[in-house]
Amino acid sequence: MKVPYVGVVDDDEALCLSLVDLMRSIGYRSEPFDRAEALLSYAGRFSFDCIIADVHMPGMGGLNLVRELQQQKVGAPVILITALPHKQLDAEAASIGAFCLLRKPFETSALLECLDRSLRR
Repeated sequence: MKVPYVGVVDDDEALCLSLVDLMRSIGYRSEPFDRAEALLSYAGRFSFDCIIADVHMPGMGGLNLVRELQQQKVGAPVILITALPHKQLDAEAASIGAFCLLRKPFETSALLECLDRSLRR
């Protein structure tokens, strides 16, 4: 059975590494990125089974990352995370094809449930 491979994009280094550690603790492979542009230039981006990305980052944010991944034909579902309270984000994230949107602070179980659903699609 193939081990899931998850990319994590967040400019908050502590959160990014924490999420990577979480992925590895459940037996997944995971790669951290401190910005969207770093993931987009990563040669292995087409191998990801799922990508977790922050909505608000310097440079390209998570919403534009979803759009760019679609342009590049990267098929991995994207789970967006945000601390922003704006309700219109839910509709925008859904309209551009994000798999789900979680608000920080989120429960680990909520992330893992969303991740599990994304891998079963």
